[in-house]
Amino acid sequence: MEDSKKVLVDVKNVSFDYEGKQIIKNLNLLLYKGASYSLIGKSGTGKSTLLNLIAGFMKPREGSIQINSKKIIGTRKETSFMFQELALFPWQTVGQAVSMALKLSNKNDITKKPNIPEKVDSLLAELGLLELKDKYPDQLSGGERQRTALARGLIGQPDLLLMDEPTSSLDSITKESIQELIRKQQEKLGATLLFVTHDMEEALLLGEKILILQNGGSLYELDNPCYYRKEGRKSLAFYEQCIRFKELLEEKG
Repeated sequence: MEDSKKVLVDVKNVSFDYEGKQIIKNLNLLLYKGASYSLIGKSGTGKSTLLNLIAGFMKPREGSIQINSKKIIGTRKETSFMFQELALFPWQTVGQAVSMALKLSNKNDITKKPNIPEKVDSLLAELGLLELKDKYPDQLSGGERQRTALARGLIGQPDLLLMDEPTSSLDSITKESIQELIRKQQEKLGATLLFVTHDMEEALLLGEKILILQNGGSLYELDNPCYYRKEGRKSLAFYEQCIRFKELLEEKG
């Protein structure tokens, strides 16, 4: 839920070109502290580009992006980015991957380093990974690798979670499990979530706000009435809302 309307991310008049083609034009977006947003849109509208700009991986041609009222210059340790391709190192075990992420987030704070094993084990247990702590990526299922990537992204207690279709390659049962973990951990951290997806059901489950990115880079923002309903995808109202939003996507996208 939005934290007393305090802005975390302020995207102001941002434009971005790639190989001479305009991907985003004069885009404006406010992301509030503690809120969750699902970003949907047709292929080629710039969803992943927007995430990369906010993460600091790329620079806009025009405009500015501020996080906590500071213009971003490169990446920041308080931002966690979860890619569609998980980028787990084959030579690192589950425990080593998560430990390294925590060490990097605490690299300037010596006082926090003695607590690393305890913190890692606690999060691994919470995500059902503790028994897999000494396993390598090629010994894990797709869902287990996904949970490892999630643990790696969460261990530094980020204030901003950027996720680019992280569940797209999973089967439906595993996907639902990961979706629940993402939602639970986002709410626990009080972090802001911006989640890119092509799946309308997923968008409704994870975003209290739905952002439709249109061709040309303009945004259309919608409130999601299903987000706070406990029954979630078990209700008829959920699927009725899916249909309405899909129609809007066709109209606005």
